[in-house]
Amino acid sequence: MDRAGIVVSQMGDYSKVKLVRHTACGNCGACQLGDEQKDIMLIAKNVAKAKAGDLVEVTMATNSVLSAAFIMYMIPLAGLFIGLLLGNALFPGKDVYTALLGVVFMGMMFVIIKLNDKRFLKNEKYTAQILRVLQSEHEGLVPLN
Repeated sequence: MDRAGIVVSQMGDYSKVKLVRHTACGNCGACQLGDEQKDIMLIAKNVAKAKAGDLVEVTMATNSVLSAAFIMYMIPLAGLFIGLLLGNALFPGKDVYTALLGVVFMGMMFVIIKLNDKRFLKNEKYTAQILRVLQSEHEGLVPLN
């Protein structure tokens, strides 16, 4: 996955990047519910030493994107199903309790993923990288003496 983005802020070796939407995206609804006002933000390792305001190229391996999507979507879905099965076994015939337990297990999976957020950031497989600066906001500036 190669995308263009604008560096919003810097955090040591990492930068927060606002991704630029593709013109092909349109309003399909697959990304941020098709809301043009919502920005897609990500944390990327700043190997190109880009500064805030720079337009940059961000990359992440396709298999890493698929792995991250699996973690964010399939693990909570598995938690939902496990909760539903467990709820059905513990509360036979009480659909409200079964559904509630399913939602609780799904929520627990999201919390577990969030608690491991720093571990994912340290793993190069799940971290996007800023490869190069496409356009610098700081070009042509004369340094102050």
